[in-house]
Amino acid sequence: MALDNILGIILQPIMGSISDNTRTRLGRRIPYLIVGVPLGALFFALIPTATSLFMLLLWMFFFGFSMGFYRAQAVSLMPDFVKPVHRSKGNAIINFMGGVGVAIGYGFSALLDFFTDQRVGLQILFTIISFIMIGALIVLLLKIKETESYGYQLVLEMEAKLQQKVKKEKKKPPLIESIKDVIHEEDKSTLFILLAIFFWFVGYQGVVALISIYGVSVLGYTSGLAGFLPFLVAVPLLITIYPMAIVATKIGRRKAIKIGVILWIAMLVLGYFLGLVKASIFIMAIPLAILGIGWALINTNSIVIVWELAPTHDKIGTYTGLYYFFSYMAAILGPMIVGILTDIFGIETLLLNASYFFIAALICMFLVKRGEPELSEEEKYKRQMAILEAQEP
Repeated sequence: MALDNILGIILQPIMGSISDNTRTRLGRRIPYLIVGVPLGALFFALIPTATSLFMLLLWMFFFGFSMGFYRAQAVSLMPDFVKPVHRSKGNAIINFMGGVGVAIGYGFSALLDFFTDQRVGLQILFTIISFIMIGALIVLLLKIKETESYGYQLVLEMEAKLQQKVKKEKKKPPLIESIKDVIHEEDKSTLFILLAIFFWFVGYQGVVALISIYGVSVLGYTSGLAGFLPFLVAVPLLITIYPMAIVATKIGRRKAIKIGVILWIAMLVLGYFLGLVKASIFIMAIPLAILGIGWALINTNSIVIVWELAPTHDKIGTYTGLYYFFSYMAAILGPMIVGILTDIFGIETLLLNASYFFIAALICMFLVKRGEPELSEEEKYKRQMAILEAQEP
């Protein structure tokens, strides 16, 4: 997973930006899926064939590289088709289906017990999942016509009207330059939402990485019961993720995220005190379930705000890449940072240590001034074209 996160940091912003500039008869995202998904499926199927650590790492590297080749583009497809006002609900569906995929993956793991030869069983299960990936790509190609998406049509329309000027603008800067542009924006909303994303993912990843140890060492649970703790967060998350997206459309995305972050702070602090008295699994299930609801409010709306803050639709891929850069960086550093604090202050402080990063995220969220669907994509393009026309000699 560390290897996957490192590849994600490097590849996602680059590939997201490259796809923004791609123009083919299949669109600007689909071509990368056509290449990346089959390669990912191939290398995934090869992982259990490894006979040495070197070969295992090699196949995992190529699998991670293949996934990074198209992941940002796949996520960017949704806002290409779905208008800003409905993107929280669209993202909720994406996250729900991702959760279902994780559940199916765990279910496949349980099937290993039916094989007398575990190595053969792994090979069969990995191959089945690879075929599922290919099947999903075939369905996508048959049902989704990216060139008909309203976002892609708007990009083409703008380029047709301001052909020479747009051609000059089509050279996108690399990752560091993109981050510099965000830092130098007069309105710092993009910078603060990205920092908030980093902080809450540090806290989240730190808890996820160490919760099983916490369950055994502090709560006194068996290792099996301690390993069950993340499940108590995941189920409420899946159940409430779409309803919470509807709530966000009613009260606003920023307010929904703030509520979610406050829930995490409150429940982590409550969980800390419950840990001191070694609360039973039935008691601990309450704050953990509320954490799932809080994460539904946070995770459903965060990338949607990043999309909304993109200057125009032709930078959706670039901003998707920036989202993944900050979240993957947190995934790498989160367990390390929270782990160091836990080593210093003791394993019983795990939940309290994670809460500090959610407090930092909450402070950042109060500095995010935009992110609601204030302008339609059409209005954004009209504004951009007006600026470009004004710059013409």
